[in-house]
Amino acid sequence: MIRINDPADCCGCTACASICNHNAITMEPDALGFSYPKVDESKCTDCGLCEKVCAFNEHYDKSLNLPKPDAYAARHKEMDEIMKSRSGAVFVAISDYILEQGGIVYGAGYKDHFRVAHKRATTKEERDEFRGSKYVQSDLTGVFRQVKQDLKNGLTVLFSGTPCQTSGLNRYVGKTLRENLVLIDIVCHGVPGPYIWRDYLAYLEKKQGDTITMVNFRDKERFGWAAHKETFTFGGDIK
Repeated sequence: MIRINDPADCCGCTACASICNHNAITMEPDALGFSYPKVDESKCTDCGLCEKVCAFNEHYDKSLNLPKPDAYAARHKEMDEIMKSRSGAVFVAISDYILEQGGIVYGAGYKDHFRVAHKRATTKEERDEFRGSKYVQSDLTGVFRQVKQDLKNGLTVLFSGTPCQTSGLNRYVGKTLRENLVLIDIVCHGVPGPYIWRDYLAYLEKKQGDTITMVNFRDKERFGWAAHKETFTFGGDIK
C-alpha cells in the first residue's frame, strides 16, 4: 500500500492510482491544489503494484538511462511555427510526425476556465492547444489509463509533460508497451499549485471587472524571447 509521509516523495503523477485494479486509490488535492494519493483501505488488497510503479521508489527501472545524456540543439524550420510556440517549436515538429503516422499526442491544455489538464489529440488542430508554456501542475486524471489503452490498440503515442510525469507514465506502461511510446519532458523548475493559479485568475477578473478569454504565459510576440511576462485577454482586449 502506498503511503506518502513526506510531500516531497510524491509528484502527483497518478501512476499509483492508474495501476490499481480495485480503484482503491484516488488523487486528492491539498490546500494548494497539489494532488496526492489517498488509499481506501477497505478496497486495497495489498498487491503492491502501486509501490512498484512509483517513480520515487528506489527500485525504479533505470535500464534505459544513458550513462551520459546526448545533447542536441534544434528548432523548427518554419518561423511562423516558432512564433506560435514558446521556444523552438520542436514539440510541434515531432508531434506533426506522430500524427501524420496515425499516432496520438497527449499534452497540457485547458479544461473549464483555464484549468491546466492533459488532453488527447488526434489532429494537428487539437494538438495546437498544447503549444506554449503552462506553468501549473496539470490534471492527469484518467490520462495514464487512456495512454495505455491506445498503446494496447497498437497506436504510437507521444506524451509531453514534466520529467516526473513522464517517468511515472514510463513506469506505469511497462516494458512490453514502451516501444511505441514517445516521451518528451521539459526542463522543469517546479510547478505552482493549481489553486494559486485559480485564485490569481479570479483576482485579475475582479480587478478588471471582466472575464479572461485568453492566457499567454510567455508572450514572445510582445516581449521577445528573453522576457517571461504573461498577458491576459479580457473580453478581447490584451491587458
